[in-house]
Amino acid sequence: MDKKNTTSIFTVDVEEYYHAENILNSIPPEKIRMLDSRVRIGTRRLLDLLSRHNSKATFFVLGCVGEKNPGMIKDIAAAGHEIASHGYEHIPLHRHTRETFDTDLGKSIKILSDITGQKIIGYRATSFSLGAGMEWFFDILKKYSIIYDSSFSLSLFRRHHRNLWKDVYTSQKNKGILEFPPSYISFGTFRLPIGGGYFRAYPLWMTKYGLDQVIPRRRTPPLFYIHPWELDPAQPRFKIAPLSHFRHYFNLSETEKKLQRLLEDTRFISVRDFLRTDTMR
Repeated sequence: MDKKNTTSIFTVDVEEYYHAENILNSIPPEKIRMLDSRVRIGTRRLLDLLSRHNSKATFFVLGCVGEKNPGMIKDIAAAGHEIASHGYEHIPLHRHTRETFDTDLGKSIKILSDITGQKIIGYRATSFSLGAGMEWFFDILKKYSIIYDSSFSLSLFRRHHRNLWKDVYTSQKNKGILEFPPSYISFGTFRLPIGGGYFRAYPLWMTKYGLDQVIPRRRTPPLFYIHPWELDPAQPRFKIAPLSHFRHYFNLSETEKKLQRLLEDTRFISVRDFLRTDTMR
């Protein structure tokens, strides 16, 4: 792979290790509130890796994390990366009403724009939880002048997601909002996402293969995602259900080294930088 001729979008969901659903849904809320913050550890490692390999990223920041770590958010922005919204609290869209989502998004945008002095133009929902029947979602994004969204994942079974994507695409197209779903690897009727726990589980060649796949009618570059806690193998270990334990902790010690190798081969940019090019026009 020629790094100079390969451009992909790098995205980060800036949240604490305990915001991951495998942990959040397994630990009592009163215990969650007592846990120490570790988000700066993984975020600093990501910033160092991106700087070393001359790549930029979009950081989708939880408002509650930005509120407690304004200096870290300023450092991200000062390094030339984009700050976008991940909402204020880590709540999937299906647990929101129109009113609660409006409040959550508005609060996060105010916090992040006050910290950076920049306009927030992008949003990603918790766990890519955008689904059918959420037409109100794009109304609220438009209310807050959001230009693009990255809340829907085209993955797993193709037939089911083809119909769901049609509903989502129709809704967002009517509101003039661009959609940037994460990339996936196609194997017959399966679409396997690229990034996060999948990146930790796959051999590296699978991720590179997915980023190289040509997706018909896609006008956006391949998109990769990861979380700061995935570069923090020293985080606390909880006794949770075996599958949740595997999904959260598998291969954490290898993430940073694997990511370094990916960055050596692939040129990454932010969504904002992509929108600034002539490609989208």
